[in-house]
Amino acid sequence: MWSGINIPGTGVAVDQTWLNTIGGNIANMNDAVTPGKPLYRAEYVVAQEQASANGVSNSGIGNGVQVEAIALGPAKGTMQYQPGNPLANAQGEVEYPVVNVGSQIADLVQAQISYQANAQVMANARTSYASILNIKA
Repeated sequence: MWSGINIPGTGVAVDQTWLNTIGGNIANMNDAVTPGKPLYRAEYVVAQEQASANGVSNSGIGNGVQVEAIALGPAKGTMQYQPGNPLANAQGEVEYPVVNVGSQIADLVQAQISYQANAQVMANARTSYASILNIKA
């Protein structure tokens, strides 16, 4: 009975993680480093179907989703010639993380729509359950 709230709740949790990683990627996309130093690596959410408690689902209804992993972008960034930058190496180059702002914005829109859809399903289920409890015989 509570799957109408629990299943979209798992989607909201994954969507929130997705939104957080996008925010981190955009916030750190201009973090320059001296080439050869540790570089911010973009993060990407890898989601998968959530297994049932006993590993078997006979109902034909899923159990929701979960974050399987956070995949990292490339360790090597893009080099830019900026000799005036205090982080520049002897050749005048600095290294920036590989973050494509266009794809991050597209992912942001998808994550926001998914979050809103899951939240609406939860709200509708809650309203339905409240209506059932108010039925008077």
